[in-house]
Amino acid sequence: MITKDRLAARSQQELLRVAMDQLGMTRAEFAVRLSVAARTLDKWLLPDDSPDARTMPDMGRSYVLDILQWQKKRKSI
Repeated sequence: MITKDRLAARSQQELLRVAMDQLGMTRAEFAVRLSVAARTLDKWLLPDDSPDARTMPDMGRSYVLDILQWQKKRKSI
């Protein structure tokens, strides 16, 4: 498991991919978990130089990190 600080230092695309992988979720499932449209998640996952790419809000990034921390604590119980 990657630490929260190391995750926070990753690009938003890497963070989202790591989160989906660790949670075992598809893009559609992860979008529902974040309460965003699947297309929004897709735009967050696009490379930064893509004209359709969008930056994830800071609150969204914090929420993803919190979900991963909660999952880590849950697995250690």
